[in-house]
Amino acid sequence: MGECVIGPDERARVDADDGFFFGMGAFETIAVSGGAPVFLDDHLTRLGETLRYLGIEARRADLETMVLRACAGLGASDDSALKLTVTERNRVVSLRRNPYAAPGAKRVFRCDFADVRRNESSPFARMKTLAYAENIMEKRRARGRAVDEPLFLNTRGEVAEGAVSNVFAVIGGDVVTPPVSCGLLPGVMRHAVIGFTGAVERPIMPDELLRADEVFLTNSLMGAMPVAGIGGVEFEPGSVSRDVNDAYARMVARTRARAQMKEFR
Repeated sequence: MGECVIGPDERARVDADDGFFFGMGAFETIAVSGGAPVFLDDHLTRLGETLRYLGIEARRADLETMVLRACAGLGASDDSALKLTVTERNRVVSLRRNPYAAPGAKRVFRCDFADVRRNESSPFARMKTLAYAENIMEKRRARGRAVDEPLFLNTRGEVAEGAVSNVFAVIGGDVVTPPVSCGLLPGVMRHAVIGFTGAVERPIMPDELLRADEVFLTNSLMGAMPVAGIGGVEFEPGSVSRDVNDAYARMVARTRARAQMKEFR
């Protein structure tokens, strides 16, 4: 069994198993603030569900210990992104700076619809497996068009998700987001935002999204990212995304405080 923790400029030695050859593995990307992993329980729960589906055995307690040990070496001012990757014979934790917390990071995104469709009938649309090339390639193609995040539709033509994010919109005074049945990853931050806002889960068609009063994207590293435009349609950042980020900041502060209290026990 290969277990390792690597930094941004380090290399890992891994066993060549089905994760290497066929993408049979799963990962979680976890925000770390001041040495405290944010939403750790939720990330480990989702990871465990995917691993069980793939038939990979991994003790949750062991994975949690790896994460906490990696976080223990970070400073109080660090905002990091921790990636926990699990395959049949490998457990790898990697650390890098949270790109959304860096000075000069974008505070609004421009989006457009991807040409590739999400297959809402596939269970893998709802899992964070190592078969992630489609997301990465669509993200790269989008950057070539000065687009920060491509938005996927499903085979029914409904809005599904972004390449690395979930989609929320304010329509007719309601906060709405596509349901998991539309073919999307049930994001950890998405779950929190539904709790913060009481968002309604329902299908959204592209033309309806383009008429929304506000659109924002979510993931665990960036919180809520306001969308300034989709294709040629412009949006103004709104109050809902600001409120979500305020609520998220308070929750992160509580997570850091709990972690600091444990250190002094």
